[in-house]
Amino acid sequence: MDHRTRPRAVRAVAAFVISAVALGPALAACGSDDKAAAPDSIDVVTRWSAGNSAAAAQNRVFQAFTAETGIKVNVTEGLETIDDQVENAVAAGKSPDLVIVNLFDKTLGWLDAGVTVPADQYIKDWGLADKIKPAALDEWRVGGAPTGKVQGLPFSGFSWPLWYNTELLKKAGVDKIPATTDELIAAAAKLRASGVAPLAVGGNDWTGQKLFYQIAQSYTDAATVKQVMQKGGYCSTPTVLEGIKLFTQLRDAGVFVDNAAGLTADAMYASYYSGKAAIMPAGSWAYTESTASGTGIDKKTTLGGFPVPSGATFKKPTAYRGFTGVGFMITKKGAEPGRIDNLRKFITKFYADTSVGDFVKDSGILPPTTGDFGSYATNPLLTQSLGLDATVDYAVVPDVWIGAASDRIIQVLTGAYGKSTPQQICAGLDTATKG
Repeated sequence: MDHRTRPRAVRAVAAFVISAVALGPALAACGSDDKAAAPDSIDVVTRWSAGNSAAAAQNRVFQAFTAETGIKVNVTEGLETIDDQVENAVAAGKSPDLVIVNLFDKTLGWLDAGVTVPADQYIKDWGLADKIKPAALDEWRVGGAPTGKVQGLPFSGFSWPLWYNTELLKKAGVDKIPATTDELIAAAAKLRASGVAPLAVGGNDWTGQKLFYQIAQSYTDAATVKQVMQKGGYCSTPTVLEGIKLFTQLRDAGVFVDNAAGLTADAMYASYYSGKAAIMPAGSWAYTESTASGTGIDKKTTLGGFPVPSGATFKKPTAYRGFTGVGFMITKKGAEPGRIDNLRKFITKFYADTSVGDFVKDSGILPPTTGDFGSYATNPLLTQSLGLDATVDYAVVPDVWIGAASDRIIQVLTGAYGKSTPQQICAGLDTATKG
């Protein structure tokens, strides 16, 4: 899972107002005109660009596919605003055949907008119905409804725990990972006294958004949380408002790093990897990247959950887990009779056990497929992650439920990491949800 912030609100491809100049050189290879398109090639835009831990495993699949089939893969690396990038290409008549991307933000509206097509029939026809876990498919259904159409083929599942630098905790006099919010507040005070920032988070982007929701749902059942995320009612739902008050209590007690409202994910990673902060919330996509950082932080980290308050709905500290990470979304162009069989060969290549295992090893994905991939989990943090079920409870990941309100919500939550009151926060979220 790799989130971004940017302008949004997809409604229909016809609503896109794009000039040829605005497409920029990055889209030049995104797709060729239909008349010029070679029948022995496919056009792919991928979120796994150079530098991403999954890029190497992805490229090995690309190369093996071409070697076996003779079909060329024309690859365009997804930019930070990959959804806008693809929509612009579609509007300009240069649609790719396939987009390898997160189910998040604008991509949640692509099916209704006509950018992509449902994947239900392909999953059945391509022999993947028994291969992909039902839980993974359910997360990719429109609106999270059991009868909703499947918007794409899920591939990259994730875990999203709290990372604790136990070396820094011990130096500050914190002998165990906090299990309650009272213990977390006490630990934060000791860390600050030792010259170390407590919990690093990007209060100005998706990392802060996810952490806020993890805390805000502390006293609420999953069904109520989903309804509030979808329709609003933050101020009028007492248990949610209580969770928002808990968030501000933690903020005001100094649990988050100073000036969190102005920070992003990059600042969060840099602060934690360098040992300037002792705690951060980060997903499994960062396991191999933390090892590659050369800081040795992976050897000092213990994974766990976010501490819970007294009276919480959860019995154990909380983490996130889901399958709305990167998946395969087929465009209308890719679904054309002359092109879809190439996509069948291409996509099913990714779901071979050896390919899935390669991604587990390289990028720490949680496979959405059946099978035992434990032997591929060579990264020590991934190995820890696979044992989290015994120590954490899983909170509701907000992505699917907040949908198109995501960026508006982040704007509200930037204030929440600043000085906004609980009432200001809940009122802002209600307004953002209603659009």
